[in-house]
Amino acid sequence: MDSRRNRDRLSTLPEHILVPIISNLPFEDAVRTSVLSKPWKNLYHGTTNVSFKESEFVKRTVSSSEESSNEARAAFVRYVVNWASRFSGDVIQSFELRLSKPFGFEAEIKHLIEFAVSKQVKTLVLDLSELSCDASNQARLAAPFQLPECVYNQTTIESLKLSACGFDPSRLANPCAFKSVCFGYTELGRIMTLLSKSPLLESLTVRNCWNVNLESITGDQNRLRELVFENCVFATEYTLLDLPNIKVFKYIGSFHYFQFLAVNRRMEEAYLAYGAETGDEIGQFFCDVLYDLLSARKLTVCPFLIKAIKDSDDPVRLKAPMETRHLVINTGLVPDEFVGIRLMINSCPELEILTLQMFPSVPVARYTPGFNPMSYWAYQISHKCLKKTLKVVQVRNFTGSMYELILLRYLIRSARVLERVDLYLPVGASESEKSSVRAIISTLGDEGVASSKVLRIRQLTGRINC
Repeated sequence: MDSRRNRDRLSTLPEHILVPIISNLPFEDAVRTSVLSKPWKNLYHGTTNVSFKESEFVKRTVSSSEESSNEARAAFVRYVVNWASRFSGDVIQSFELRLSKPFGFEAEIKHLIEFAVSKQVKTLVLDLSELSCDASNQARLAAPFQLPECVYNQTTIESLKLSACGFDPSRLANPCAFKSVCFGYTELGRIMTLLSKSPLLESLTVRNCWNVNLESITGDQNRLRELVFENCVFATEYTLLDLPNIKVFKYIGSFHYFQFLAVNRRMEEAYLAYGAETGDEIGQFFCDVLYDLLSARKLTVCPFLIKAIKDSDDPVRLKAPMETRHLVINTGLVPDEFVGIRLMINSCPELEILTLQMFPSVPVARYTPGFNPMSYWAYQISHKCLKKTLKVVQVRNFTGSMYELILLRYLIRSARVLERVDLYLPVGASESEKSSVRAIISTLGDEGVASSKVLRIRQLTGRINC
């Protein structure tokens, strides 16, 4: 009764107040308000945050034929065009369209983009990537949809996200208002032109793109706060980066050489995940990159980096202490990684949180570590963070393997101010697996083993944000 009374009170508000209210809802929820009562029926046609996703309108099943899927896709496009024709407002804050297999709908897509630009849109999201194709196949598809001229002439878009769209920065008529740009499945041979015409750019994300002709990011783009590369093919052998204001740097993919000329002294996060590469200098290169990113408060490193840095000039420590407070190590916890793990712990004297993200170990040629893996962590070597700052150890996908237990016992024995050891079981762990871990925990917490008097060891399930 109360909810109905409150709804009726809302219905008495004028339209110019209701429309901004529902514009703060996810678009799907804004559409649902049309069934509340007659006054609400068409209000969502004035919402200023619009999102049309094929996946939410076209329901696919295993038995769906190509013909039925095409008919559903055509109905979806007709719905979007009809909504645009009935839009009652003057301005759109954000417009999102996600449509796979756009061929045959080019005219409609162009019309919708022109509609959004005419409404002075600030955030434009256009994702035309194939739902059924993986990253390696997207580039081999037919010629991508080309953006209409209005996108290159507009001056209002602040956030632009394009996937599987042709984009030519040389056609930009004026310096852009872009603050955030994200590309996916796109050829970026002229990315340097984009940077030169985007003086306000603060965030650049490039995923699954090819021919990325990025020679440098210089002081001219000194507003850049976030830079992300994921699974890209570069057209240059190396990239110079001058990033005095960078907060977040992430690189995921095959080896690419970055030379950092300047980096913000108070970075929030660095994320490094490289594919396996070979070379005599690769370990030293990684150490140089870590030195350049030493101010990152949160640092994530991959198994390949951990293995490679042991072959650097100094296998004990980096050439300068990291300022990292939260270290995430993606690891298979095999003996080939032990030296690199210790090196990272030793190089983070102010470390407060250590997260071990367990991955299945990758089969490699027989490796002889030169030490006994069973006794490696038994040596009484206590690093500065273990004496003064490390408070939390997290293990994700914990299974209770032999090397997991050996490393945990070392950390519990050596970390004097350790408050928590959180063991996250794999998602979907059985009751027997949970019982086994409970038994393991009881041995880890044996009285007299832990250096810290306030230590708690917990068994947890589900995912954590790291």
